[in-house]
Amino acid sequence: MIVSSEGFDDLYIPVPVARKLESADSQEPQSHAELMYKIRELGITCAWERLVDMVSRREYSSKEAEDKLVRDGFTRDCARRAIEKAITLRIINDERFAGSFIRMKLSAGWGPVRIERELAHRGVTLSDVAGWPEEFLDDENPEDRALELLERKRIPEKNPYQKLVRFLCSKGYPISVCTSVVSDYLSRAREDGAF
Repeated sequence: MIVSSEGFDDLYIPVPVARKLESADSQEPQSHAELMYKIRELGITCAWERLVDMVSRREYSSKEAEDKLVRDGFTRDCARRAIEKAITLRIINDERFAGSFIRMKLSAGWGPVRIERELAHRGVTLSDVAGWPEEFLDDENPEDRALELLERKRIPEKNPYQKLVRFLCSKGYPISVCTSVVSDYLSRAREDGAF
């Protein structure tokens, strides 16, 4: 939102901050410095309120939450202060986030490569996650998990090998696993007359 006042330049501030600024019972700021201080303090308060609302719906990594607050219009400083408070209060915990993310994505059939890539995008490295991969990946080898995914999928009529390898690679399995599993799967399907 753009706030303009006589004698002041236009300021771009998030809508919740502007609403609080307009509804504040205190007297109007008398100087630019006083206005900037008030906006900053209200920004920190509103960023915290927004963050609490966000984490009440789902788990966020610290980077993901900070980026969302910045996209919502808060300054990077306000977002960082809210995140620091949330980390101190253990509302945001990157390791807890990573653990739940990994379990959820493994149950959806994702492979370790894709999980690592997505977590890195969210600001979490797997080396920081205690127990990765031993505690998350059961005794089942990646070939078995990849085969289980293929068995749920219909064999394409055109270019089945390429499409199925691409499918497994998109799920985050190493190319060596993808090629061997698809080759075995298609040869068994041919023997069974499935295609």
